[in-house]
Amino acid sequence: MWILSRFFSRLNERYHGPEGDAFAIEELTPVAERFLGAGNVLEVGCGYGRNLVALAATSAKLIVGCDVQQAELERAARERIAPLPEATRARVALVRQEPWRLPFASDCFDLVVLWQVLEHVFAPQEKQRVLDECARVLKSGGHLLVETPNQWFPVDYHDNRIPFAHWLLPTSGREWLTQMIRGKRYYPSQYLSLHGAERMLRRAPGVTSIARATQFYLAPSWEEAYRSVGGTQAGWKRLLFLQILPVHLAMRAFGSSADHFLPSIRMVWRIDKSGPVVRG
Repeated sequence: MWILSRFFSRLNERYHGPEGDAFAIEELTPVAERFLGAGNVLEVGCGYGRNLVALAATSAKLIVGCDVQQAELERAARERIAPLPEATRARVALVRQEPWRLPFASDCFDLVVLWQVLEHVFAPQEKQRVLDECARVLKSGGHLLVETPNQWFPVDYHDNRIPFAHWLLPTSGREWLTQMIRGKRYYPSQYLSLHGAERMLRRAPGVTSIARATQFYLAPSWEEAYRSVGGTQAGWKRLLFLQILPVHLAMRAFGSSADHFLPSIRMVWRIDKSGPVVRG
């Protein structure tokens, strides 16, 4: 447990500092640019603004970050947005949201980003409400980018790195184990599978179809993912990609990919809709 405790401590130090901003630019900026161009992008649950720096490095016309916590938005404004060049700052807006409703009109964003958010939404019906709102504010033909730990990966990857803990232990056991390793008490993350996420998206009001716009790990191909992988633990990710390549090739023959079995779901979907969705 001491080794895992040191691992999480060092990872948090890297993730929350200037190096973390650089990681976000490596990981998120190229993907967002592919699907965004000069359109409008929204990050739901933007927190202290790490990913907004990456999104501001694109050619987006408008970058909006929203969060339920005013303190996080103030921190984002102070620590992440204020240091940006004036012309870049003018394209960024921070907005406080309600927990289950986004304060935006329907059909106004070309890309919506949900990065490490869904695992902190603890009930399936609440996850559905978040995805419903993301689909509502997307333009038809727009894209939703999701990064969230994968329920099917056999390690409790986000919380404690213990094999099978999220499959076998009750909530109280996972909470205790994570506290022993990380030194803080966290309510256990609630993971989704790729199939589960797609099932919820298809249920969203007004959605007529969804289509996977990436082929492997936010990239157009396995080769591109392997070549361009960035962020934390890039060497470990490449080793995992090599190990899972035979599975990926077999699944590609059936029109799918090994994204089902990676530690995190990292997927972009194209969302097509029948028309504007009016909130009830």
